[in-house]
Amino acid sequence: MMPPLRLRLPLLRGFVVAAMALAALGAGAARAADSIEEARVKAVFILNFIKFTGWPDGQDVTTQTLTLCVTGDYPLAGQLNALDGRNVQGRQLRLQPLDATGGEAACDVIFADRTDAATLDSLRLLANQRATLTVSDQPGFLAHGGMIELKIVDGRIRFDINLAAARAANLMLSSQLLQLADQVVQ
Repeated sequence: MMPPLRLRLPLLRGFVVAAMALAALGAGAARAADSIEEARVKAVFILNFIKFTGWPDGQDVTTQTLTLCVTGDYPLAGQLNALDGRNVQGRQLRLQPLDATGGEAACDVIFADRTDAATLDSLRLLANQRATLTVSDQPGFLAHGGMIELKIVDGRIRFDINLAAARAANLMLSSQLLQLADQVVQ
């Protein structure tokens, strides 16, 4: 018979992980007083989206880096730059600019700054060719096949998830992440 402490450790571990997820993602509950603070909170959300995403076998272990590609000249007021070099899932996060067509980039994550519908469609195709998580704060992003759309509701950063798009790209989104979303599109 196992001692009672051993039985409780997996439960405690699960609780701690869930609590950390809620605390990290709950940072969006803070009021976004100005655009820099709003951008900073959105960058934290993006980091946590990456932490709670699983890539297909092989893609997540082939390199020592996880590449976050960004469209636009200065997305999120430069706050994404603070993520460059961070350790995520045992890999170093690398920030890389992405041209409007998507090019030949090997992106694990794409943050699409406010772009037109044609660019969003090309990014969706790129995401499905190589399991790539797509995130944007552009209204209507999910309708164009995006996976996670950041939004502001009552002065707070929130998000919606297009689970069908994530599954089409062979990505696994954590159940904790799905529970925190305002809306999950199947």
